[in-house]
Amino acid sequence: MAHLAEVRKSWAFYEKHLKGNGMVVLDGEKNSLKLAQIVVVSRLSSETSLLQSDSISKRVQESIDTLESHLRNGEDVYGVNTGCGGNANTRTEKLEMLQKAFLQHHQAGILPGTPGLNGCNYALPLDVVRGAILIRCNSLLRGHSAVRMEVIELLRQALNCNITPLIPLRGSISASGDLSPLSYIGGLVEGNPDIFVHVRQNEANATERDKVVSAADALHQSNITPLTLKAKEALGVMNGTAPSAAAAALTLYDTNNLTILTQLLTAMATEALLGSVDNYHDFISQCRPHTGQMEVANNIRSFLIGSQLSRKMHFKQQGLVQDRYALRTAPQWIGPQVEDLLAANCQITTELNSSTDNPLIDVPGDRFHHGGNFQAASVTSAMEKTRTALVMLGRLVVSQCQEIINPSTNKGLPPNLCLDNPSLSFTCKGIDINMSSYFSELAFLSNSIPSHVHTAEMNNQSVNSLALIAARYAAQSADIVTMMCAAHLYVLCQALDLRALEKDFFDAIKPCLSSLFDELFQSSGVAGNFENVWSLITTSWHAHSESDIDSRCEKVSKHCAHAIFDDLMSTGATPSLYVSVQKWKSSVTSVLSQAHERTHHQFTMHPSTPDYLALSTKEIYLFVRQTLRVPLHRGLVDHPEASDSDKTKKTIGTNITQIYTAISNGRITGALQKATQEANLTS
Repeated sequence: MAHLAEVRKSWAFYEKHLKGNGMVVLDGEKNSLKLAQIVVVSRLSSETSLLQSDSISKRVQESIDTLESHLRNGEDVYGVNTGCGGNANTRTEKLEMLQKAFLQHHQAGILPGTPGLNGCNYALPLDVVRGAILIRCNSLLRGHSAVRMEVIELLRQALNCNITPLIPLRGSISASGDLSPLSYIGGLVEGNPDIFVHVRQNEANATERDKVVSAADALHQSNITPLTLKAKEALGVMNGTAPSAAAAALTLYDTNNLTILTQLLTAMATEALLGSVDNYHDFISQCRPHTGQMEVANNIRSFLIGSQLSRKMHFKQQGLVQDRYALRTAPQWIGPQVEDLLAANCQITTELNSSTDNPLIDVPGDRFHHGGNFQAASVTSAMEKTRTALVMLGRLVVSQCQEIINPSTNKGLPPNLCLDNPSLSFTCKGIDINMSSYFSELAFLSNSIPSHVHTAEMNNQSVNSLALIAARYAAQSADIVTMMCAAHLYVLCQALDLRALEKDFFDAIKPCLSSLFDELFQSSGVAGNFENVWSLITTSWHAHSESDIDSRCEKVSKHCAHAIFDDLMSTGATPSLYVSVQKWKSSVTSVLSQAHERTHHQFTMHPSTPDYLALSTKEIYLFVRQTLRVPLHRGLVDHPEASDSDKTKKTIGTNITQIYTAISNGRITGALQKATQEANLTS
């Protein structure tokens, strides 16, 4: 399945739950749990239910019966009547006490600030914990773990009551599963008075604040009775990959969205830089038919349908004959990341629907298996791919952004994309520097995680996946790329406005200058060559983009006057023509200056930018300008001052933060959906 098609399915599910429709039903069946379901329960607090099915209850109970049968026969079952890990050579008959001991020694993490909210930066994000509970419930329903339905139901009820354990951020090596994080979820089941939970109030109780209380108090306040965990149940709750899988699922969902957004940003950059739509011609990908490259090229090309700014290939054009790499090779750059993300999707989806503890109860075979499904290397593998994809996306974004800001590469846009005079206004220069900082940190985070594996636990866990660490760093990477995309989108909207303003300006001056040229030179033999002169005017206008407006107008008129004079000299100029050239020079300066002031004023009142954009890129532009109300930056006049009566003025960073927040919280998803629909993409 194409990457965009996979993402669209997730969007549809997310939008349904965003509107308060639907419930996530758990059944433990193969491939029943998807990324989007983790997202809506974790971030939107969508309600969950257990599928009411006799077959589910039966298979869960049969796993318990099978375990008890082997215990009655006097068999040794790991973690049930033996010690754990390197201490598995010990034996005990105190089965329930053993389960308490397992929870006790893993509840050893550092969580400053408990029982207050100040320690949250030391805690696993609440959405990851909610996702972990959901995944663990789904796994236990598969009937391989000998954990009672009552335990699963308690965890599900806690989810629906928005009771979320505070779990230390660090401490898991994801070898025998995420033992430490899951032990705190086990503490919730027990109602441990020294395990603290975050309780989020429902919208109906908006007057009450979220709070942190003990697990015992939270269960009591929600009329949930804590449970004493029986043989294997603490191990069944603890011994799994759910926290790693939850963190990975959430990050992968975000990365998939960022990948689509990056393709749309590339289309917008193509417009801002007057780039060629032929960069994305299907013939190029047919010659090198990698599936990811083909999909991305098709997407970007479709996102440019209707654009008045991107161009078809011209065999005669000024400047570079082809676009620079950040545009021209975008399909070849993004394509492999799309392929890797699809592979990561498969790995994580499989993990969401797996039994990942040890031992596993084999009811049909009437036995148990000592194995290693808790080794979360598949999650690590998916997160390595994801982090690599993110750094590649980030590299593309920073390259495009800096090309647009730099006047030597942006095809005539003002330096730093300032709307006013560049001698006193440096609008996007700070963004340029920020982007370098963001990318440097992103590149550091892309370093391999599994290469840092260290032996643990009496040398028993000599290899460990570090999946939760890999997922955490992938989440940080996704957050930085979100910042980069937000900054780039701000820059792109500014650049597109300036490009549209330039179009309006050229449309305003061309007929005036054409009439003036014919009037002054109609008898000179060069009157019919205005198109050549017009080309000189536009080229010179771009070449002098770093000059303030008055100086720019003078330089353009002077340059054109010299060119006309040289042309006239070759045809035998008369003194009257010298006078005409001087009139042309002074008149052009005046026309340019007056037209610029007029179109500048008109544009700031009524921007024409949407008229020039492709159908898809227009959706993203309007989302920024109309939905988020992030305006065109007008230069120094927009600097907030204490004495200023206009309280609507914001810093550049505040406006970029609005865009960042909209990407981060999923508010932009609707615009992404509309943009892909406008492109008529069916895959």
